[in-house]
Amino acid sequence: MKRAILLLALVLGLLTLAAQPALALVKPGKPLPALTLPDAAGQNHDLLALTKDKVALMVYWSVTCPHCQREMPHILSLAKRLEGNPFVLVLINTDGQAMAKVVQGYAAEHRLPPPHIMDVGANDSLPFADAFDIVATPGVLVFDRAGKLAHAQELTVDMDKLQKAIESSF
Repeated sequence: MKRAILLLALVLGLLTLAAQPALALVKPGKPLPALTLPDAAGQNHDLLALTKDKVALMVYWSVTCPHCQREMPHILSLAKRLEGNPFVLVLINTDGQAMAKVVQGYAAEHRLPPPHIMDVGANDSLPFADAFDIVATPGVLVFDRAGKLAHAQELTVDMDKLQKAIESSF
């Protein structure tokens, strides 16, 4: 009986944790590092140049992630509403260079704005994910106009908090 109660408590505890959105482990204030990453076509992109003097919403995503598929339309809608501001949406894919054609197809089908950046580093490393301790997709990070991390979420996106973080970063 005691064992069953302990097991039930463990399962309930795990379910409670699973219901909570995961948060990136890096706290606000960390600057965007100097990273150059390829897009799905192989062209390199300097993240600092893409985000210079703009509020940046960086979304770390995967084509197979059900959370990404559910959240991306809301993120794209928010980005569209922010057009005309010093704002940029940067999508960074975690699927690896071997999936580049799949990423390009998915991006075209779902009208994801380019560039379709891949988190690909030396020896199959994930430089962007490593820099911000991202362990779940989508990873949603807001950088202020000075390039410092203002807000981070993983797995479940709280759109109200995300919008407030973006607006307060202008």
